[in-house]
Amino acid sequence: MRAIWTFLEKNTERYLVAGILGVLVIVLATQVVMRYALRSPVVWSEELARYLLIWCTFIGVSLAVREARNISVDLLPVLFGARSQRFFTILAHLGAIAFFALTTYYSLSLVMRIRMIGQASPGLGIQMWLIYAAVPVGLGLASLRTLQALWLMRPAGRSEAE
Repeated sequence: MRAIWTFLEKNTERYLVAGILGVLVIVLATQVVMRYALRSPVVWSEELARYLLIWCTFIGVSLAVREARNISVDLLPVLFGARSQRFFTILAHLGAIAFFALTTYYSLSLVMRIRMIGQASPGLGIQMWLIYAAVPVGLGLASLRTLQALWLMRPAGRSEAE
């Protein structure tokens, strides 16, 4: 349990997203230079960029949840007043956990099926299950981050051991 809390206290997603975006910029800049300046395009760069963007998106979901920057609709809390804010926030977190957990569960079986098939990407030859694994990894992390947000909402004065 302590290892999970240590992971959640770090900026892991921020570093992953920044690293992926850095590689993405380098790959795309190289592709532009190779295609237009040297007239010799790199065949695999577009495929790699696509896969990096997929991973960046799903890790970014977890980062958005961590920083409370995910999309939300605040119609009901506005209608019912400030006193209802906590209730609707908890309800939204529970709904998000249900969505993330279900999507993670079903995407894991898809990843396992693709792994058994042995499908590889056409340009790079990467096993496609590694690309599809972005869904359960990213949404699994988002589930942990949502649980963390719920935990941090607990009433003040309660110890961590409770």
